[in-house]
Amino acid sequence: MYFSIIIPVYNRPDEINELLESLLQSTYKGEYEIVIVEDGSTITGEEVVAKYSNNLNISYYFKANSGPGDSRNYGMKKAKGDYFIIFDSDCIIPNQYLKEVEIELQSNYVDCFGGPDKALKSFSNIQKAINFAMTSFLTTGGIRGGSEKINKFQPRSFNMGISKKAFLDSNGFGNIHPGEDPDLSIRLWKLGYETRLFTSAFVYHKRRIDWDKFSIQVSKFGKARPILNNWYPEYSKITYWFPSLFVLGFLVSFVLLFALFDWALKLYFLYFVLIFIVSSIQNRNPIIGILSIVAVWKQFFGYGFGFLKSFFKINILKQKPQVAFPELFFKINPTTENKIKVITEKKEIKTPDLNPVFIPVKEIAKPTEPKIIGLTGGIGSGKTTVAKYFQSKGIPVYISDEEAKKVMEFPEIISQIVVVFGSTILGENNTLDRSKLASIVFNQPDKLKHLNAIVHPAVKNNFEQWVGNHKNFPYLVKEAAILFESGSYKDCDAIITVCAPLETRISRVLDRDKTTREKVLQRINNQLSDEERIAKSQYVITNENFEQTKIQMDTILNLLKDV
Repeated sequence: MYFSIIIPVYNRPDEINELLESLLQSTYKGEYEIVIVEDGSTITGEEVVAKYSNNLNISYYFKANSGPGDSRNYGMKKAKGDYFIIFDSDCIIPNQYLKEVEIELQSNYVDCFGGPDKALKSFSNIQKAINFAMTSFLTTGGIRGGSEKINKFQPRSFNMGISKKAFLDSNGFGNIHPGEDPDLSIRLWKLGYETRLFTSAFVYHKRRIDWDKFSIQVSKFGKARPILNNWYPEYSKITYWFPSLFVLGFLVSFVLLFALFDWALKLYFLYFVLIFIVSSIQNRNPIIGILSIVAVWKQFFGYGFGFLKSFFKINILKQKPQVAFPELFFKINPTTENKIKVITEKKEIKTPDLNPVFIPVKEIAKPTEPKIIGLTGGIGSGKTTVAKYFQSKGIPVYISDEEAKKVMEFPEIISQIVVVFGSTILGENNTLDRSKLASIVFNQPDKLKHLNAIVHPAVKNNFEQWVGNHKNFPYLVKEAAILFESGSYKDCDAIITVCAPLETRISRVLDRDKTTREKVLQRINNQLSDEERIAKSQYVITNENFEQTKIQMDTILNLLKDV
């Protein structure tokens, strides 16, 4: 297995220096590469990378600022490995880390893992206090880790691994930040992939932040969670409410004082005494124990108030997340990028006196790319009818299901499917028997995952070729039933969701498929709800009366001219 270590960085050359120095001490004997992505930094790490390029296999890229999630995706696209390991730049890596990961993957393979974090003795007292607040069983760190099973863990992107096939299948991270890591985990689960906690694969997470930055950070964590709960309600948990309940309970305890009830406030006092004792013992320093009280206080109140504010805006006011909290979303633009290549592989070094050379590639003006408009909707919503109307207006439309069927007839794809499922899935003339294949994957998630790992990357390549063949159009439409589930919505400049009343949808499917009402309802319940799709879309079409639908579509066509 060939590892590619992906490290996004923004204005932190000193952190990159410490991280690379720690990797230099690695005891791992296998080959691996390091991919550093400079995310539009004004203070770059070029000289730092050059210092290590003779001893580490490093590739270095510079791109426009688009956030850590998009930078990780960029790095994974450039990487050569079949398994990606992602670090934040403020991490220091133990020398046995890669070996521990290899052991875990060999003993019980998983396509995505997360590891814990610890504090080094050299960390400042504030850093150790913040680390305690973020990891202790007494705080939200413990609530987070303890409420998630080890084999159903939501990896955090400061210490995370993902296979190349899982990345390609999911399209990687979204543009929400923070929250991009649980968002990716849930989408992977929906695609049939598993995640797991590797308890032995820990890093030292330095977290170079002061109290004010820490408060802002945990507030953003709190704001992101209701958005994720709204996107994926089936994965919401009561534990996510604990910090908010803690804050509300503290306020209530003061009100109770006017009624001469002080027992509630005493419980809070005892809790913080416990924080002091445990942290002092764990860190062997009472000063860190006192600072841990401050860290936990800021953690609970920052996260708690952020969560309540977000819940009110998203669930009560029904605001779109991007409108309610624009600071949580990076705008990803397909801008031209500079690439600075340092040393891609150690074998390229031919002589001892060869020094790494930095060659900035000048930006080249590119022709305007067509805008991609995503079109989605649940079964029976009539999205195919909408797609055909767009086609009648001269707009190219990519029908994902139809194209996927064509792709699955490619000889090279059939060959890959036969390797996994055997020749019994072949019919006459060695063509694919879809009914046999469907019967195998219908109730076997692992088999479905294998099939998706073959088909989805091929369909993605097919779509990219299709876009290239229609690049003279101002915008193109991509129709897909699982636009959000697959993660391909991130490649769209705008999204249209088609919806219709439930009974209308049921009636349409009954007429079309000659099936039963129960089976139709089962299929509807297995899909995202209209509310989930609408929350992530820029435009919504209610497709009940076609004449009214055409008016809506014409209105959207006029609006798309400004996308």
